[in-house]
Amino acid sequence: MELIRYLSEPSLRKPALVAGFGGWGNAGEVATSTVDFLVESLEAEQLATIESDDFFLFSANRPLVTIANGHLKSLDLPRSRFYFSTNSPGRDLILFYGPEPQLRWQKYADAFMQLCHRFGVRAFITLGGLHDEVLHNETKISAAGASMDDIQRLRELEEPVELIDYVGPSAIHSLFLAKALEEKMASFSLWAHAASYLQGTNYKLCSALIKRLNLLLDLEVDPTELDLSWKVVEDQIDRLIGKNEKLKRHVEELKRREQRGSFTPRPSSPAKVIRLDEFLKQDKSED
Repeated sequence: MELIRYLSEPSLRKPALVAGFGGWGNAGEVATSTVDFLVESLEAEQLATIESDDFFLFSANRPLVTIANGHLKSLDLPRSRFYFSTNSPGRDLILFYGPEPQLRWQKYADAFMQLCHRFGVRAFITLGGLHDEVLHNETKISAAGASMDDIQRLRELEEPVELIDYVGPSAIHSLFLAKALEEKMASFSLWAHAASYLQGTNYKLCSALIKRLNLLLDLEVDPTELDLSWKVVEDQIDRLIGKNEKLKRHVEELKRREQRGSFTPRPSSPAKVIRLDEFLKQDKSED
């Protein structure tokens, strides 16, 4: 059985592939939301899908079902989709988003590489997000490259990234770096650090990833919409911090630290971790 079902066969110019995976490495929803923004902004079209049965443990990551008055309305299996766009002046793009697979990582990555060969992909970038002890109004992006040339590209970016130092359990991003190195393909993994006391889509970090993708891939995607969306959210966050003493103390403690955030963040004390969405609901009810 073919693992990838192709829906289109476009002719692409030196395409780059940008992938965002849901799940553990999607803090602030930055990986999938950034790709979703690219799909919308570049009017990308569907390219292919990956069959889900081989790669997901449905008893752990259960499909969503909708039943109304005893009638099965829908069954939503994990969706993994590729899109393509020829609307960028620099180069064409293949965009992917879907949940990180739970099973058969090597087989999954090989399917990606087959798609890369099919369309002549020249660069492969994965996006991720992790919760960290950083402030909501700062931007911290970490990155790794597959080769020393890729690392030099990261060092030279006008929008800075911090090169990752890390030993520990891996996300699938690292496997793709290794596969790309074997294929002599440029490859980067970009990770946004999301404040540990926030939940929901972090538009500020999505914008930061877009700006770095523009530099790495010679794109011209305008992140203004993301910046404006974040401004509305940030004003509300600042107001809530001022009204909640526990959250205010936590933020003031972070401000006093000489260095905030790392790729291996320290676990937070439960007493200091504040789920902002609860306060947003509370604030809305008070209004």
